[in-house]
Amino acid sequence: MRNRSRRPGVPLYHIICLVLRDGIDSGRYKPGVALPTEDELARDYRVSRVTVRRALSELAAAGLIERRQGSGTFVRARPAADGKQLGLIASSISQIDALSERSTQRIIEFEYIDTPSEIGAAFGRQASERMQRAVRLREANGEALMYITSWTPEKLGRAYDSADMERESLNQLLARSGVRPTSGDQIVSVTMADPAVARLMRLEVGAPMLKVVRIMRDHRRRTVQYIEMLVRADRYTIRMKLGT
Repeated sequence: MRNRSRRPGVPLYHIICLVLRDGIDSGRYKPGVALPTEDELARDYRVSRVTVRRALSELAAAGLIERRQGSGTFVRARPAADGKQLGLIASSISQIDALSERSTQRIIEFEYIDTPSEIGAAFGRQASERMQRAVRLREANGEALMYITSWTPEKLGRAYDSADMERESLNQLLARSGVRPTSGDQIVSVTMADPAVARLMRLEVGAPMLKVVRIMRDHRRRTVQYIEMLVRADRYTIRMKLGT
């Protein structure tokens, strides 16, 4: 991470601390799991080990991690929430779709892998043993706007390939398998760009992003697709009308 890419006045260690904390809060780093080593973090963020140690010290002081001599740094278990959570609900589907229509997409990754537990939970009883995982970039005028990861059951995903994904919408591709999404959930939250996303989208590490998760279901209420979109916060605005 080069100094010229970060915000003036924001210490490097604090940016790293924020990104790691977001990974812990989002469940990317689960309780009991070891974080990357200091050497790995220093390489990913292009900083010194001293800077990494300071970031980890902040996380330790906040009670989020514990550093075990000779073993590494591990995420600490956190108290269970009381169930009273504030959610953000916004009717922004058409706005995001309009952004997609004005851009082109490029496939970054396309593979079939065993279903991760957090993704399988979204599919419930319909969870496949394997899933198609595809990562795409939406771009316009040479600028990356959206980083999209989609998960589709293997039996549905085999109806198309990565080249088809660059030409057609996900709904069109699902139609090849005889599936038509009729309902779903959309969750909008805020996150920060981690090193991998920042590098692909040419953003600074820790840049604010809108995170949009869509869980699509067919007429039988079966989950047929899980989509996570990371949208540049400086290129997207939620606009809603109030009143009649």
